[in-house]
Amino acid sequence: MKKNRVWLSLFLTFAFLLSACSSGNNGSANTNAGSKEESASESAGSLAPAKLTIVLYGDETNRMKELAKTEFYDVIKQEINAEVEFQFLPWSEYAGGKTDLMLSTGEDFATYTDINYMVKSVAKGVYADLTPYLDTAPDLSANVDEASFTAFQLGGKQYAIPVGNKPNSAEFYSVLVRQDLLEEVGMTSVSSLAELEEFYDKVHAIHPELIGYASTDARRMLLYDYTDKNLYWQNEFIALDESAEDDQIISWFESEDFKKYAGLMHGWYQKGIIPKYAATNTPQLQSDWNSGKAIFWAGTAARPFEGAATISQAVPEAKLANYFLGTGRPKISRGTYSTAFFVSSAAKDPERYVMFFNLLQKNQELYDLFAYGIEGTDYTLDENGRLTKINNDALIPDWLLMNKNFIRFDNSVPEDFIAEYKAWDDGAIISKGAGFNFDNTPVKNEETKLNGVFTEYLAPIGSGFVDYDEVYPKALEKLKAAGLDKYIAEYQKQYSEWYAKHN
Repeated sequence: MKKNRVWLSLFLTFAFLLSACSSGNNGSANTNAGSKEESASESAGSLAPAKLTIVLYGDETNRMKELAKTEFYDVIKQEINAEVEFQFLPWSEYAGGKTDLMLSTGEDFATYTDINYMVKSVAKGVYADLTPYLDTAPDLSANVDEASFTAFQLGGKQYAIPVGNKPNSAEFYSVLVRQDLLEEVGMTSVSSLAELEEFYDKVHAIHPELIGYASTDARRMLLYDYTDKNLYWQNEFIALDESAEDDQIISWFESEDFKKYAGLMHGWYQKGIIPKYAATNTPQLQSDWNSGKAIFWAGTAARPFEGAATISQAVPEAKLANYFLGTGRPKISRGTYSTAFFVSSAAKDPERYVMFFNLLQKNQELYDLFAYGIEGTDYTLDENGRLTKINNDALIPDWLLMNKNFIRFDNSVPEDFIAEYKAWDDGAIISKGAGFNFDNTPVKNEETKLNGVFTEYLAPIGSGFVDYDEVYPKALEKLKAAGLDKYIAEYQKQYSEWYAKHN
């Protein structure tokens, strides 16, 4: 069993990290990024002025507005002779909604992407090819793993630039629990599904107002309880068995493992571990977790502190810890990227966007600026480089910038936790599908239909909202009619061709 215990001091610490991204330029960063480097000034002076639009998701704070007009403005102007407008959209607009509208109407901007969204968007021709501009981001290339760049390539072309370098193996395979509640009911840890359900029962008896699981997807977290495979999902329809040294893909919704998993989730829904409102109001689950009204969630190496600021504001005594419900299977990694930025194909100056991305991971001084703010105003550093946060307003999301080579910790964070966090990926293996990106062009129509069936039938089954035996036969019929067999065959064909070249 792997275990990561994080005390309240750690939460407050990483409250700093979350808010850290909300700070602005520190004195040393301003010096470093402003008058410090004559070469940078000369380089920026040789560039024509540019205006960039960076879309971020979530709420914009007053501190963000202030720094965007002052220190951020000055540093970016000095470094790359550009003016950046930061626009904030609700998370509901990510990978769809207004983001898609901005792409379809030809707006000039850059924002986050994931691999699946990238593949779909490249097929539409709305992402710029950034390959010609990679040499303008030498610092980012040096501070972010090569596998992170490879993950966002299609046909040898770079369609998104990774930013961040944090441990990410076994994402969502651990369970993130409210350790304070665990201890309140006389337990110290959880290492199995039975213990997790016991934990819920005991807490629910004392705090019936709390919900159990703050999500509707637990296929990774519960892996040891429904399969002996080491499954890793390429998308909603395709999984790989990382324990098998072959190129065979798994049609997830046609597998016996899916049937077993769906049964577990339906049991949770009937038991109340997944609240009844989740069937019609899934976003409320995230809100309940953030406000301290949920007992557990799917975990990552960073989640004990990434969400700590929000929870500790609502429940000061909250403590979080990661546990794995089983042992013996190596952790799978997709590469080290935190996230990645695409640039719209309508952008007038995609090169300048890449230069801006480079600033985010250029050096410690600029990282401190974008992550923590102005030294003496937003934070202080002691002689050991430990951080104390003064201003807690959010700015750039911490998970976006987080780089284990630059991240600063508060004095209350134990050295052994820092060492464990930085070594989280030790022993992990890269997925055998890492670097493969499916070209959906031959089955674009089928994929569109399949996504519709997924939303209407498979997602409710997989979330436990409906009984597998009652709904699955019709769902499978719909999948087949939508072209599942053709889609699976095309995916297998492309993956086998790629696998043969890389193994």
